Parts: sequence; C-alpha cells; structure tokens
Amino acid sequence: MPVSDDLTPTARFARERTRHRFTAREIAVSAVAPAAGPFLRVTFTGAELHDFVSSGPADHVRLFFPHPITGELVAPAPVGPGEDGIVRPEAPMFPRDFTPLNVRTDPESGLRAFDVDFLQHEDPGPASAWAASAKPGDRIVAVGPRGSVSAPQGADRLLCIVDPSALPAAGRFIAEVPESTDVEVVVDVSPADLEWAEHYLREQSGRAVDAVEPYGSLADAAADAGIDERTFLFAAGEASRLVPLRRLLKYEYGVPREQYALSGYWKRGMANFDHHAPIDPEDPED
Repeated sequence: MPVSDDLTPTARFARERTRHRFTAREIAVSAVAPAAGPFLRVTFTGAELHDFVSSGPADHVRLFFPHPITGELVAPAPVGPGEDGIVRPEAPMFPRDFTPLNVRTDPESGLRAFDVDFLQHEDPGPASAWAASAKPGDRIVAVGPRGSVSAPQGADRLLCIVDPSALPAAGRFIAEVPESTDVEVVVDVSPADLEWAEHYLREQSGRAVDAVEPYGSLADAAADAGIDERTFLFAAGEASRLVPLRRLLKYEYGVPREQYALSGYWKRGMANFDHHAPIDPEDPED
C-alpha cells in the first residue's frame, strides 16, 4: 500500500519548518578532497559552529570569500555572542550560496563540521577559484542558514529535476525522504555526464538512483516524467531554464504549491544571482 493512502494532500506533502540562530561564523578549512565528477569537497570546522544546524535538504549557507586579487576578506560579523543577527560591512563582499552537507561533530577535535561541494568548471568565479587552491587552515565566514524546511515524509514519489549546481541538494532530498519513497532524477547534463551524476547522488544519499537527461526543456522533462497527486517535485538550477517549468506547474497543471519546491541557484549572465529572487520576473508571485 502506498505510504500516503490514508493521508490528506496537505499531510502528504507536509514539511517541518525550523528557525535557527542567524549569525556570522568564522570557519576554517580542515580538509580538501575530490568528490564525484567535477566536484571538489571542502570540509569546514570551527568553534563558532557549536550551534550550527542544517536540517533541511534545500538549506543554503552563504560563504564569504576573500577578494580574488587583494586576498582581503570582507564579511559580516555577528551582532554579539549568542545573539541573532549580523552586522554588514559597507565594503564590497564576495559571497556565494552553497548547500551544507554532512553536518556532524568531528570525533577527533570535538568541533562541529560540514562539507561543501564546489563545482569546478571553466572560467571559475571567486568561489570555485578559491576552492581550487584552498588548504587546511584557510579561513572564511559563513552566514546562515536562517532556517530549514524538511523533506516531505508522506510523498510516494520524489521527482528531482536539477542541473549540476543542485546535485548536492538533490542528494540531501533523496537521503532524507523515507526509503519507501520512489525516486526519479532528471539531470540537466549531456548523456556523457550522467554516469558521474549518478555516482555523486549515490555517494551523497547512500541510495542507488537512475538519472536521465531532459529531452527538450525542463517543462518537457516534467511532462515526460509525469506529476500525479502523490509526487513531490524538487527542481533547481539555472533560473531561466526553470521558468517554463514553473509556468507548466502553476498554469497548465495547477499543482498545489506545497507539492513542489523550485529554486534558481544561478542565472546565466549574472555574476551574483540571489536565489531568493523570483524565478519568473513576469510573474513574481509564487
């Protein structure tokens, strides 16, 4: 029997929301190692992470990197010990948002730690370039997450439609839904890249999944996969590619808002896209 046979639609896709202390924390690199495909994994730790929490698969932590030329690190500071809030400097900063992975307490140091997987690519920005040369002891500043939204525990099926930038979050979604939930993944890459994408998701989630590439737009991929009343959709990646998908869900299929999570992680031609910005500028209401 499907796990959600006796659930109302609202209960089926319920996701627990949790607020966290919002502050800036100095963190240090403790390890750098290759991950699957073009990902480079950097492990961060630090005493200021003692109350760091990330309990949602789509959580974001904003990392602040040194100036790529001068090496100066300009970043927010905490309001005060144990307080909520940050003090933002007036000078230019170089922040990027990432999915925190594998939050844990390091058994040797006793300090909290988490991983960030940096996608390495041609013409790297400040974050990817920094990660490529990072070494233990290097220090940056992390802000957030401000809060978490859990994975739905009552959906019979999870459909992920993502590009490589969202594979860390997809891996968390797959790991955090029940084992009884069917999982399907569409990765916005060429067929030659599917093998490493599947390997990455398997390593991160502990669950073997088959991934397929989209044929046409991401809206076409969703239509091909099908979205019934028991399916939860997570879609993330380049914002422009997500616009037709969002319009399909909202206007053609009329999918209830609690049944999907869409997020633009980056936008072609924009250096520092805010993932909180509306995916569809012609229809900012979600």
